[in-house]
Amino acid sequence: MKNNYKLLSVLFSFLFLTMIYLAGCVNYDQQTTLNADGSGSMKIHYWSKMSNFSMGTTLGKFDFDEAKAKENFTSVNTEVKNVKMEDKLDDSTKHVWLELTFKDINKLPEAKGFAEVRPSWKDGKDGMELKYLLMKDTSAANNMGASDYTVTYSFVMPDEIISTNATKKEGKTVTWEYKVSDLGKDIEMTAVVKKAKGKFCGLFGFISAFGLIGLAFYTQSNRKKLLKK
Repeated sequence: MKNNYKLLSVLFSFLFLTMIYLAGCVNYDQQTTLNADGSGSMKIHYWSKMSNFSMGTTLGKFDFDEAKAKENFTSVNTEVKNVKMEDKLDDSTKHVWLELTFKDINKLPEAKGFAEVRPSWKDGKDGMELKYLLMKDTSAANNMGASDYTVTYSFVMPDEIISTNATKKEGKTVTWEYKVSDLGKDIEMTAVVKKAKGKFCGLFGFISAFGLIGLAFYTQSNRKKLLKK
């Protein structure tokens, strides 16, 4: 009986350690197009080696099942438009692609797939400020193979970029690239962009528009009078 208990303990310990090991064995790429009002769209691609799937279709927080993958990134704030899965035999890897839209980037954590993200898009002193915080994931970072896997985040910003701590900047696009082993601490990605040009709005806009219409009407009336003379 004791031998059976020891055997089960060893087995469960092995399974637990295997789950921890596989938790960080995923490459992740996220491409976001952000609008001035905080809404936007996103393309997500994550993949891993087929040899990592001996214990099911889940690796850490990543699901390689179409229905579960869609569920993870769906919320009142986010809508998954498309999910694609593919096994690539040439390099023995399993891939998931998702396309989604969101109403407010600040509310991304409402979806399970963004639970470890703390985004912020707000009006700042120098412009519109984006802060995208990745909460530390020590179980993934301490993995033996963590340095072999990467996470990449890119944002197409709504206006000219004033400042950023991105590893790469090209036009209105900023990109951050990390190894999974870097996730042992919080990572904050920041960018400041120019504010959108002001537009007539509210009562001032109404009065201005009404005044322009009146001026046009007055000018047209005077023209008609002059023609009659």
